[in-house]
Amino acid sequence: MRLFLLLMPLLAFVPHKYYVSTTDMYYKPEKQQVQLVVRVFTDDFSKALSKHVGASIALDPDNKADDDMEVLISNYFKEHFVVYGLPTDSYFSFVGREYKQDQTYLYASFDHVPEMDVLEWSNTFLIATFPEQKNIVTLTTSTAKKSFLHTKEVNFAQFDF
Repeated sequence: MRLFLLLMPLLAFVPHKYYVSTTDMYYKPEKQQVQLVVRVFTDDFSKALSKHVGASIALDPDNKADDDMEVLISNYFKEHFVVYGLPTDSYFSFVGREYKQDQTYLYASFDHVPEMDVLEWSNTFLIATFPEQKNIVTLTTSTAKKSFLHTKEVNFAQFDF
């Protein structure tokens, strides 16, 4: 019993992994774009991509851009970050990625987006792999800046202009 009491304070400091991504979303009606910068931890994103394709994927900052990897990441992005209510001539563009310390920055846009009264989207990045995942999206418009939290239970958001 005494040993347990001595070890109890040490157990309080056992690391608990926290799963979070952040997305900066910019609505640019003058450019007819919704621009996105998603930041995810590289090891978590590697696991999610591996699960998504059913094969082992290792994102490595030392490797040069690989066209197959770019397509894989683009497809994952399109499936897990969806903007609703866009006209049929709107399209998704994966711009690229870069590594900063232990994070991967993903750059993308939805193009040919007209001015709208309501912007609706869902963000399910990494949630299939990590059910406790939290995705924070900060939307910046010409008149406002607002943050939204996406989880397994609530992954839809709406902003009224």
